[in-house]
Amino acid sequence: MKKLFSFDAETNGLWGQAFAIGALIYDENGAELARFVGRCPIEGPVDQWVAENVLPQITDVLETHASYDALLADFAVFYMANKADADIIVHMGVPVEARLLIDMRSKGLIGDFDGPYPLIDLAGNLKQAGEDPTSVDAYVKKHTLTVGEFEGGTHNPLYDSAAAATVYRHLMQKR
Repeated sequence: MKKLFSFDAETNGLWGQAFAIGALIYDENGAELARFVGRCPIEGPVDQWVAENVLPQITDVLETHASYDALLADFAVFYMANKADADIIVHMGVPVEARLLIDMRSKGLIGDFDGPYPLIDLAGNLKQAGEDPTSVDAYVKKHTLTVGEFEGGTHNPLYDSAAAATVYRHLMQKR
C-alpha cells in the first residue's frame, strides 16, 4: 500500500468557507508521518447547524490563523510537501474538500497540475463494498476498528481524517 494523505475541513455551512482543516500523512504501514491542523475565525454569521454540531466538537482546535487565506496558504504548503507518491483521500469531498483544492488553485497556491490525481473519495469505496457511503463512523463501529484519540471526535478535522484513513486501509486490506 502507498503512503496515505487524508484530509478534512469544516466549513460554515455545507457550501460555506472552511474555518478548520486537518490532514494526516501515514506511511505504507500505517504509522503517522506528519499532520496539519489549523483554524481561523469564521467569516460572517455562523450557520446554525455548525454552531450546534461542529463548534462544540472542536473546542480544542485553537485558532492558528488570522484568516481563511492564511490558513489555506499554510495548508497548500503542507499539501505540496506531502502529496507525492500518496493516495490522497477524503470522505464525501464535494463540496467541502473540493472547494479547498479549487480555492488553492484560484489563489495561485498550487499550479494547474498540482491537484490530486486521482482524489479518492471514500464514499465510493464504501458504496462498492456494500456499506453506508455516508458514514465512516458506522463502518468503524461495525468492524470494531480503532481510529485513535482525538478531542471531540466527529467534526474534529483530524479525527475525520484519521477515521477516513482507518476505513480506507481496512477496505484495501480486504480486497
